[in-house]
Amino acid sequence: MTKWRAQAPSLRADKRARRNVSQRGMKTHPLSRLNTVVADTNKGTRKRKRKRGEPTYVESWPLRATPRSRSTCTKRFDAGRRAYNACLGEAFERSARVKADPRYEPARKLAKGTKERTEAFCALDDDHGFTERAMMSYASGLRSTWVREHVFAQEAQVLGRRAFRAVRRWHLGLGGKPRFRPRSRPLHTMECKDLNGTMKPVVNDGALVGVVWSGVDFTLAPPRGETEAHELDRINHLAVSGALRYLRILETTVRGKKTYRVQFVLDGVPPKRHETGTERVGFDMGPSHVDVVPERSPAFRVQLADGIGPLGAELRRLQRKLDRQHRAGSPTCFDEKGRHKHGGCDWKDRSKNAKRTKSKVADLHRRQAATRDRCHGELVNLVLSIGVHLCAEALDYRSWQKRFARSVRDRAPGLLVHKASRRASWAGGSLYAFSPYTTALSQACVCGERVPKALSERVHRCSHCGLV
Repeated sequence: MTKWRAQAPSLRADKRARRNVSQRGMKTHPLSRLNTVVADTNKGTRKRKRKRGEPTYVESWPLRATPRSRSTCTKRFDAGRRAYNACLGEAFERSARVKADPRYEPARKLAKGTKERTEAFCALDDDHGFTERAMMSYASGLRSTWVREHVFAQEAQVLGRRAFRAVRRWHLGLGGKPRFRPRSRPLHTMECKDLNGTMKPVVNDGALVGVVWSGVDFTLAPPRGETEAHELDRINHLAVSGALRYLRILETTVRGKKTYRVQFVLDGVPPKRHETGTERVGFDMGPSHVDVVPERSPAFRVQLADGIGPLGAELRRLQRKLDRQHRAGSPTCFDEKGRHKHGGCDWKDRSKNAKRTKSKVADLHRRQAATRDRCHGELVNLVLSIGVHLCAEALDYRSWQKRFARSVRDRAPGLLVHKASRRASWAGGSLYAFSPYTTALSQACVCGERVPKALSERVHRCSHCGLV
């Protein structure tokens, strides 16, 4: 039992609280007439679950919310954060019980990939409740407290599944240990498993006009331009035709104000928007540049995330301003040489100007990430227009962070490779990553002769074929 969980209220008090919440929601429904239409379409027997592993893709669209809706959603996201922390702590405890079991070490010594090893670990997980279904049941049990008013059934199950998968990945040694989420790291997404939960689309006369989330109504933002209008028409057609699986609501802070988007998870594969080429393409990654070498077309060099430069200069200016405000508002945080002391920071009561500067810094980080993602997407589309069969060196981009810290932080070369690999697989191609230690491309000539070179030598001269 976690510390933050309160005593379960009485049955009568629980019913009264739910009735009050439902009455408040009914009064604030601008789309109450349309919501009844959505409820009627979802009546009847529950649809058969889709097969495991079928492809899906996501379409996103901005939402319009009222101040009261924002306040309600903020409470729900905070309650979801606390429920996620509770599920994460319970998953850690169950993982520890599995590893402390006397049967765990004998199971580890079994040959990998055998049926006996799999059955032994499955029996351990079932005995200690370290399964996805058990964690979803635990998350549902949290709703016997005040969480019931803010986190609904399917959202709680998704949070339990999300916490279990994070701990499971760490349990198997496939990733780092997941962290608990304090108030400074809130949840940004809440979702349902299907359309039988509290998140539903609002359809009026065959047109998708909004989203309802258990008493909170969102309207879709109007499209800006002809391209967005066509995109909204396509989303509307897919959602009305039955391709919509479930919804996900995203919360983002833009310029100090909460904004919301909806993600429609749809069946099938994403539509093909760009033509792809037939050449093989190789590219050589650097901390801030990439050299693209097609098979038949001329090679070219591109700077990574070229549009992020002005944002970086503005971010540095604001960070220096925030540092001056920190030194003026809390001089005890620094030693006699002007260095920040290790340990906790005493700068809690910040001025309004400092809070405003901090909000601007956070918004610039968000704009940097969005600009970087856009630039990488445009570059990947350019490369795939030449060819979908890519090859690159298998590099350790984490080691670059120690030597080229600022460039790797701003340009993110590893993110570009990951995005290129994913989109190439969508287009029917692949990314082949070869080891630079065995190929030694800087020493190998096109004729097959290998000429060792020093790092300072930047020109290749082959004594066998005479190529320079």
